[in-house]
Amino acid sequence: MKFLIFAILVFPHVSDAQHHDHHNHHKAEELKAETPLSQTSILHLESTWKNHKNETVNLKSLKGKPRLVVMLFTRCETACPLIVEDLKNVTADIDGKGINKIDVSLFSIDSFRETPESLKSFSEKRKLPGNWELFTSDATAVSELAAALGVRYKRLANGDFIHSNVIYFLNSGGDIIAQKEGIKSPRSDFVKKVKMHL
Repeated sequence: MKFLIFAILVFPHVSDAQHHDHHNHHKAEELKAETPLSQTSILHLESTWKNHKNETVNLKSLKGKPRLVVMLFTRCETACPLIVEDLKNVTADIDGKGINKIDVSLFSIDSFRETPESLKSFSEKRKLPGNWELFTSDATAVSELAAALGVRYKRLANGDFIHSNVIYFLNSGGDIIAQKEGIKSPRSDFVKKVKMHL
């Protein structure tokens, strides 16, 4: 029941945007994130996901390793490639001497078109490291995770999305320890917080 509450709370921020003026879509590439809905681990969510290897994964299986988490979608040609590059810079700062290699989990908000195949293609195109894992699931799972993290997203008339651009750092138990919002925001403080918990 508590997971239905996630969906109910986040649905006001998840809607088709056909009633919006088409010419305004490119003026708002990003929605400001909200405060995470719960201070407890996101790994308590009971949703299942498919990864880019077409394997079925429960979120609780991610427990045991700290990780960076981002929600995006692979058909995005504007903000998402930039946030991936930002993630690469963050991981390079964290892993400067090859000591603090950190896992990265990318969750797609596009439950309508995303597939394990499109995730794999995106990973190959962006030359993502082997410890980066990509996931897709249905609309309920996406809305639950987005609500738990505080990610806002809206589906546009053309099938694309505007959404919050946030990099989250989760400890080995899945608790949110730090977050970096905005593609162009400084990363030094965020990286410092991550290193303190590795």
